[in-house]
Amino acid sequence: MACPEDFGDVFEALQNAGAPYVVVGGVAAVLHGLDRPVADVDIVVPSDTSLANIAMQALFMNGFVPTVPLPLELVTILRLFDSSGREVDVIARPLVPFDELGPDSIDLPVGQALARVASLSHLIRGKELSGRPEDLEDVRRLMAIQQSQAP
Repeated sequence: MACPEDFGDVFEALQNAGAPYVVVGGVAAVLHGLDRPVADVDIVVPSDTSLANIAMQALFMNGFVPTVPLPLELVTILRLFDSSGREVDVIARPLVPFDELGPDSIDLPVGQALARVASLSHLIRGKELSGRPEDLEDVRRLMAIQQSQAP
């Protein structure tokens, strides 16, 4: 299992490239305070191909290669791995669109880097929409975090 810090260099590469992206999934949940294992990092990129390609180029330059040789615009999720076996899933067609995620996303520290992370409310909404049992369990726990943060 991995932890968000295992992907610090990925966030740094995306940040240095000026890539538009938002972290969702398990890593986002952990960065919001949930204690759970993570295996990979999920990032949502804009639907605009030229903007999404900035993130893809940063990942390629950081040693990540796709599992299938398809352009991002033809897939929903493109899974990439590096030589150490770390996985980044680039989500081109997310349940919550990038245009909604981006404006409310927040920068959270991960090691020496900052990661652009979905807001807690958007993270909960995306996990509710997925409907997977593990996501619904995350929703229950994330809502408790959200309630504890309410004024």
